Amino acid sequence: MKRTDFRAFTLIELLVVIAIIAILAAILFPVFAQAREKARQISCLSNCKQLGLSYMMYVQDYDETYIFAAGGAGSGGDGWAGRLYPYVKDTAVFKCPDDPHTATQTGWYQDSYAANALIDATNPFWLWQTIPGGMTNTGTMTMAGLTAPASTVLLYETPGTMLSGGSLPGGAFPEPITRNGTFWRTGAAMLTNPTENQSIAGTGGNFYWQSPVAIDRHGNFTVNANQTAVGHANFVAADGHAKFVACSPENAGRGGAVSVGDFWDSEQCVSPDKLSGTGFELTFCPY
Repeated sequence: MKRTDFRAFTLIELLVVIAIIAILAAILFPVFAQAREKARQISCLSNCKQLGLSYMMYVQDYDETYIFAAGGAGSGGDGWAGRLYPYVKDTAVFKCPDDPHTATQTGWYQDSYAANALIDATNPFWLWQTIPGGMTNTGTMTMAGLTAPASTVLLYETPGTMLSGGSLPGGAFPEPITRNGTFWRTGAAMLTNPTENQSIAGTGGNFYWQSPVAIDRHGNFTVNANQTAVGHANFVAADGHAKFVACSPENAGRGGAVSVGDFWDSEQCVSPDKLSGTGFELTFCPY
């Protein structure tokens, strides 16, 4: 009977194989992580598209008038999501897969997005009219009142509403806000209640009482030497279309494709009809 000899691997050969596997893992794992992150970002963008479509349905039902949400917290106009929920009918659409926050109260759901308060309430909330049974605002925008709906922010990603007492002059927070800021609300709301006033509105800036853009939610952001930061986020424009664009959340929007500012203060975002040549694609200013 013929004997067959089997040659075993030497230690050096085993080490070489292990080294090759480690190199391949080091190359492929980041690629897999980036693919997973891109999938989450696309899912978040899909949510924004559904919210944009639902919002346009709401606008058509209400004489082309945007939502006035009568909660007075934040920059004004809180409570938009509950009005929109009957058109969405799915609380999961309001939650971005990359949002680390989770609603803990019974009957509340996480809302990863904020409404542009400059559309919800063109007058700051301290100038709203008090009427029996609530508040009203005669300055809520209509589609006809916007000079460029496709260039005006309607909804955007936010980590929450800022807490007063920023560490920079004027109460602003250093960049990137979503890492260094302090939040007193992180988006939870009673979404199925059409009269809720917890869903957040803001102007995207880094001053307290504002709700900044979540530029670091999907990774890939940079911090400049002058404390400005540039990242990316999903936005819904006032004509209902959604887009993933570069953005810097500091006041006046330097360094990103979205002009961020406070329409009610001295630092003002670029008006939609003046975006040409600025490098901005979207602006928070309604006119």
